[in-house]
Amino acid sequence: MSLQITQETFDNTVRENVSEFEMSVEEAIKETIEQFSAQGVNLTHIVTDWMMASSANSLELIDAIRQLNELTSGESMDLQALITQLSIIRAECDKGLNYKVLAGREGAYNVIMTVLCNYDSDVNIVKECLSTLISLMTQNSDLLDDNGIQAMVTLLDTQKDLDVLKLVLIWMKECCVLHEMNRQQIFAADVLSHLKSALHDPNSAVLQEVLGVLRALVLDDDPRLEFGRAHEHARAIASDTLCAITNLLEKFKHDSAVINDLLLTLSALLVRTEFCKKVEDAGGIQIIHDAMNNFQDNDKIVKQCLKVLKALAGNDECKTHIIQRGIAPDIVMLMQQHQKTAQTIIFGLACIAALSLRSPDNSKALFEAGAPDIIIHVMRIHPDNESLQKNGSWAIRNMVSRSRYQSQKFLELNAEEVLKAAAKKFKKSEYDMKAALRDLGCDVELREEWTGKGGKLNTQDKK
Repeated sequence: MSLQITQETFDNTVRENVSEFEMSVEEAIKETIEQFSAQGVNLTHIVTDWMMASSANSLELIDAIRQLNELTSGESMDLQALITQLSIIRAECDKGLNYKVLAGREGAYNVIMTVLCNYDSDVNIVKECLSTLISLMTQNSDLLDDNGIQAMVTLLDTQKDLDVLKLVLIWMKECCVLHEMNRQQIFAADVLSHLKSALHDPNSAVLQEVLGVLRALVLDDDPRLEFGRAHEHARAIASDTLCAITNLLEKFKHDSAVINDLLLTLSALLVRTEFCKKVEDAGGIQIIHDAMNNFQDNDKIVKQCLKVLKALAGNDECKTHIIQRGIAPDIVMLMQQHQKTAQTIIFGLACIAALSLRSPDNSKALFEAGAPDIIIHVMRIHPDNESLQKNGSWAIRNMVSRSRYQSQKFLELNAEEVLKAAAKKFKKSEYDMKAALRDLGCDVELREEWTGKGGKLNTQDKK
């Protein structure tokens, strides 16, 4: 794991370079970056140029925060003046991350929260505050504190305005992205109960934001922490929401945007084999099959359908039932239709690999549906995509490993040539291509990953 430093440490080092070595701000930032990089420090989450903003064109931002502070401390409040200053802060924050960091350092978060709490009954002020908080805290969510989380929960409890609810959910989602501690604290505030209730009587616009928060709560994307609780969150959310989400696929079956979000969320939550069965029991396989047919021209939905089917195939019973429902020909047909879109094809190949794993009957159904032809074809037309080539190798290997009669068909399609070319090009994935060649019966030299030194083991206890 790479070394980490805080934003404060970086900023103090820049200041030292400016004061002690008489560097310009720009020179000091460059020197500090080089210094920490040489020490192996990961600067991914450090804003390296906010001081440039503070030393240049940021007077309007600082002045707006100062005026907002003055307005909140006065006895009488000019609501239009509040909205004006909030909109200025939002516009400045939208200029870039350095402006967001500067605004945070100048106390923007605290003063906006003060306005939000004091005027929580004024929908227009609440909307303006939430919009500004979103601009301020997107990619800058270290600012979130207990007061912010409590405000989120309170607004979800009390607000009926749909626009306000959407903004609260967007704010919550942005605070979860790339921030494990925020995720854990938001989850610990029992937001799941509020999100779950929105799934039972959903408005489509609010529903999409609810689903976005659910997905954000199960992310594992914070490089500052080695371990997170993504799996625990996914398990808890799936236990309470999978059936409702699956039923919503039927309710919104003609709304492509909602269907896409529902499928995205399903695939993020299918982290245990029993959850796959839960989705099937709720009619999920048939609903997904219908979505594949209803939106076969929509690349995004096709990709998500294939991704969910691949996840469901993690349960052996579901894997069998997917093929029994006659989905194999549709998978092949959709891969042919979307053959030029690499990401969709990757999920199609991964789906074939998952469905045929240790399942000769499934492999036979895919074989008869024409899977070998499309597998080799897409590997030929995307020779430079390593992930696609690797997933194609897995699909070939899983199909033929327990159905050796299929090898002849793959060899007739020149699978050996395709796999050898991929193995030569992608050294990191070489083993996957060679394993497929081995299972096809081709001559291939497999490298031993580990060999012992031949020493005699002494298992006697020492006394």
